[in-house]
Amino acid sequence: MKRLLLIFIMAMCLSSARGQVENTRPLWGVKAAVDVNIPGKWHGAVPEAVDMYRAGAGVSAGVVYNVYLGHNFFLEPGVSFFYDTYSFKDLIIMDDNEREHSAPGLYKAGLRIPVVAGYLINMTDRFAMTVYTGPELNYAFAGKVKVKDNRQLDGSDLELFGEYGSQHRVDCAWRVGVGLPVGSWTINLEGSIGITDLMKGPISFRENRFSAGLTYYF
Repeated sequence: MKRLLLIFIMAMCLSSARGQVENTRPLWGVKAAVDVNIPGKWHGAVPEAVDMYRAGAGVSAGVVYNVYLGHNFFLEPGVSFFYDTYSFKDLIIMDDNEREHSAPGLYKAGLRIPVVAGYLINMTDRFAMTVYTGPELNYAFAGKVKVKDNRQLDGSDLELFGEYGSQHRVDCAWRVGVGLPVGSWTINLEGSIGITDLMKGPISFRENRFSAGLTYYF
């Protein structure tokens, strides 16, 4: 089944990539992606880095605007809403009733604004791929730290941002990606490397992310 799916995708690419490659007009697109959040380690609390988090999942959806610059180069800014999660690793907290709860989760929602520049590589006359890179700005307008059960726990929900929060809302990252055109669609595989120190106080921490997405241009 996997081989048949791969053959089908390759056939679509070979039959339809030429039309997209030769298109030089600006294109709007809608894009959705599934994220794998890969939190970095804490630095500065002790001499050695501390692995505090487990990887998590997320989703994003938004729009892009692709501008052809000539000689197969392009610029593509975009904006999307995101919802990302990950959790503490091997951490146990106590609620007001002295009950233990493990693995508190971190939940974030906000805006993601990448601006990437790329190059379209013509592999053959009918098959192409894109490579691109550029800065990415993330602004989280909501965030929580809470335990992963259904009970109401006094004091267990904590603000992640704001005056008493532990993290900053603004995060800058550097995005690197590849795209595979399939007609009016493009399959995207992207990695984002955290640049900004998100933690308040003496501890430093950065977030990284891998995303698999799909863009439709019109």
